[in-house]
Amino acid sequence: MTLTWLEISKKALLNNISHIKKRLKPQQKFMAVVKANAYGHGLFEVVNAIKSKVDYLAVFAFEDAILLRKKGVKIPLLVLSRVFEDQVDLAIKHDIEVTVTTFDILNLKKKLKVHICVDSGLGRDGFVASDMKKVAQLLKNSPLKIIGLYAHFAAADDDAFVDYTKKQIAELSRWKKEFAAFGIKPLIHHCASAGALSSKLSNSFDLVRIGISLYGLWPSSDVKKREEKKIKLLPALSWKAHISEIKFLPKGSAISYNCTHILKRDSKLAVLGIGYFDGISRVSSNKSFAIVAGKKVPQLGRVTMNLIVLDVTDVANVKAGDVVTIIGADGDVEISADDWGKWGETSCYEVVTRINSNLKRAVI
Repeated sequence: MTLTWLEISKKALLNNISHIKKRLKPQQKFMAVVKANAYGHGLFEVVNAIKSKVDYLAVFAFEDAILLRKKGVKIPLLVLSRVFEDQVDLAIKHDIEVTVTTFDILNLKKKLKVHICVDSGLGRDGFVASDMKKVAQLLKNSPLKIIGLYAHFAAADDDAFVDYTKKQIAELSRWKKEFAAFGIKPLIHHCASAGALSSKLSNSFDLVRIGISLYGLWPSSDVKKREEKKIKLLPALSWKAHISEIKFLPKGSAISYNCTHILKRDSKLAVLGIGYFDGISRVSSNKSFAIVAGKKVPQLGRVTMNLIVLDVTDVANVKAGDVVTIIGADGDVEISADDWGKWGETSCYEVVTRINSNLKRAVI
């Protein structure tokens, strides 16, 4: 019996693509970001479900791009991490578009398809403003094929930073004008993340990179509050587990390591073969819940490497082998990745991407 597994809804993924496209201009391209194992949803599972509905794919790891090409995925594909010289020939061979953030690559005399990444205010990867003229000069007579020019927003998911985001857009526009002055015209200018859900922010771009919202999750509470009545996102991931064991312990019994929970009543407990190895945050110990037979039940004691304990005293007829919902809905009751983010003192991004990549993922 499988202890724990994920179910990925193709219907939800396609719904999210359709609804997000309605926010874009007809000519804007849709790039599905499938980095980090498709945000924990399963790289191949997600790509196979959506590849006919999107214009581009983006991964972070170069190795993921090679794997996708070897699996027969042919649509345009961008690697978001910087390219290294020892990857260039493979990128050309497999028609992979790569990110350039360093001058060594700009000096290469090869027909490599590149996107120039600009640090417009994130303070992370990308060329900075003082590099602008030198980059443009090197590209003017370069055999490199300039496909795109892009940046990453720093805080497009935070309403307190709207002006900062606009400054980032203006900075990227400066680069676009500088390139144009040197006769360099990338086919695609792109910026994305949470900004893609706001037409005011995304309208100036040829392509939008869609990350967390592709999977039916909101980048932040600010974005959800602002946009949820305009766009219907459906979470694509459900996480399930089978009950391994049912046991009865008397009031006063200690549960799990370090005795962090003492039973306040005679209790019926369900043991699940799932723990922090699988992606259940240890920080969520004694704070989290799961769903059993349509009822939300508390997790008791310390989350351990491979096991957690649930209080199912108030659930009738529960037995070993029954299915428990960790993330997802059972009837009218739902537990979200945002809930686990709250219990684990983190975000939904971290919750889903840290789910063990070895767990079975089934597209339904």
